[in-house]
Amino acid sequence: MFDSGATTSFISKAALKRTKHLPINTNPQRYLMADGYTSFEAIGFVTIFIEFGGIKTSILVGVVSSLCTDCILGMDYINKYKVNLNSKDKQIQIHTLKNMVTIPMENQIDNVKILCRLISSTCIYPYQEKKIQIGTQVSSGQLLFSPAYHLTHYKNLISPHAFISIINHRAWISVYNPTSSSCYLKSNIIIGTAVPSSTVAYISTILDTKAKDTIHEVNTTPLTSTSEQNITNSLIHLQDQQEFLRAQDILTRHHQLFDTTTTTIAETTKPHVICTPDTPPTTSRPYPQTNEKQNAMFNILQQMLKNKQIRASHSQYSAPVLLIKKRDGSYRFIIDYRKLNNITIPDNYPLPNLEHALEQVGGQRFYTKLDLRSGYFQIPIRPEDRHKTAFITIHGLFEFNVLAQGLKNSPPSFQRIMSDLLLPCKKFCFIYLDDILIYSNTFDQHLQHLHQVLTILNKHKFQLNPQKCELIRTSINYLGHTICSEGTKPLQDRIEKILSIPQPTSLKQANAFIGAIGWYRKYIQDYAKIAAPILAVTNLITKNKYKFTWDTPQREAFNQLKNILINEPLFLNYPDPDATLILSTDASDYSIGGVLYQEINGERKNIYFHSQMLPKLQ
Repeated sequence: MFDSGATTSFISKAALKRTKHLPINTNPQRYLMADGYTSFEAIGFVTIFIEFGGIKTSILVGVVSSLCTDCILGMDYINKYKVNLNSKDKQIQIHTLKNMVTIPMENQIDNVKILCRLISSTCIYPYQEKKIQIGTQVSSGQLLFSPAYHLTHYKNLISPHAFISIINHRAWISVYNPTSSSCYLKSNIIIGTAVPSSTVAYISTILDTKAKDTIHEVNTTPLTSTSEQNITNSLIHLQDQQEFLRAQDILTRHHQLFDTTTTTIAETTKPHVICTPDTPPTTSRPYPQTNEKQNAMFNILQQMLKNKQIRASHSQYSAPVLLIKKRDGSYRFIIDYRKLNNITIPDNYPLPNLEHALEQVGGQRFYTKLDLRSGYFQIPIRPEDRHKTAFITIHGLFEFNVLAQGLKNSPPSFQRIMSDLLLPCKKFCFIYLDDILIYSNTFDQHLQHLHQVLTILNKHKFQLNPQKCELIRTSINYLGHTICSEGTKPLQDRIEKILSIPQPTSLKQANAFIGAIGWYRKYIQDYAKIAAPILAVTNLITKNKYKFTWDTPQREAFNQLKNILINEPLFLNYPDPDATLILSTDASDYSIGGVLYQEINGERKNIYFHSQMLPKLQ
């Protein structure tokens, strides 16, 4: 990889091992990136030989333990060989004293993954969206950022897959905390990875109805075999024949919702709006594509035209399109809306409080979870704003009729539309984007609630994804928990993943374990006290990372926490409004804790465990 922002050339230790090379001059040196803050160490130096088009070149490179790619050729190499990087013609020219060679730029760079680390420690408060700065080993470029697994699954933060512009090794991303607890992120932790835009795999963005809607009569469209089969499969778990038939009757009245043979666009009173100030339209040229991708894009466009999701456009706006191959061989259709997003006025409509949701749906006996099929593509865009979504391809200019992935205000707009539509059902319905949870105390009541929700969805011509729906259950998996009438417990598959984590041998592994189990700390009495030995070696500032140890106290705490996951009843009860609440507290020199519980018929019912480490000043 050529990097004009790097003064020195480097090679990864792993890449050097795969080649024959001269002895390494072990003279460790630290280097400062162009941002003036981030540093890294070269463990030594070695002269390597690189051949381009039959011309052999050489350069002294620093050997680095971890690098975003095998080798970075910096300005020392570029100046030595008068390298001309011609991005317009996709060519590289390299000069020696006697020869000059021209080689094509390599487009197949799928193996390049660039680590993105947090520049400064930060705290993201409950329900706060925050811009954070990340650093990379690449000096500049346009890349696609993907959040790290531990960030979204263990710390339960939301960060979009989004295009970022790297300048002087730095870029900004958005992170949202949907929980009721503050989340502290230490500097230099891996926030995610970035790939050059040609390898892009996914992109997304960081997210008055009247009562007569609930009694709207359903039209008499013929029942299709697909709808009938999907309805039957959704209710097959009901063993009582009468309950099955009654539920089947309700769903059959709304069978259009379960018909996946066609696509639909919802008819909503409040379509998506794109508010932009009086600025010139944003434009871009189409991204180059291989012949294979050009053919695939043509087929995708034809299908979207057939589904009326897009239409031909004469707009002054234009955004480029990318296609990336998925694991199953198909392609993901991605539009780079960064320029449009930069001039779009933000929509601050809030996403729901997830902790509040667990409390809101508690104590019920029956649950139904509905999932909207391709949810965004069912929401129409206001006609006068559709031209702003125009995207350009080698096959022409098109614009969206429906809400597209990647638009700045897609999540809040989607949430507002669904919340407004289902406002009459608010007392028994929780909506989080395209997931709708219905909860009721009795079977009869649940059928009535289900009917009201389906009536509204059917009236506005929505479509469900039957494979992801769970209907009329006495317990349901939602938001990382299993919910039933008595209380909540952690999802079993998440517990099994935690139990499969081996004894850590590095700070990274220790942080992964404590992050995973920390999400369920409210189920573990004296969590902070038990985990204190591990927290003591993981709460390290950057300059003290080398002090990480994993000795007997840490191993014992690790095993004790795992034994609790195996042997203790990880279950929190919903409070009984007729029983007395009891709060028991405890404290030590380094932690505090408490448990909220009730005594019912001589049996203790735990409602919540709280514990935390104390700062040194306290």
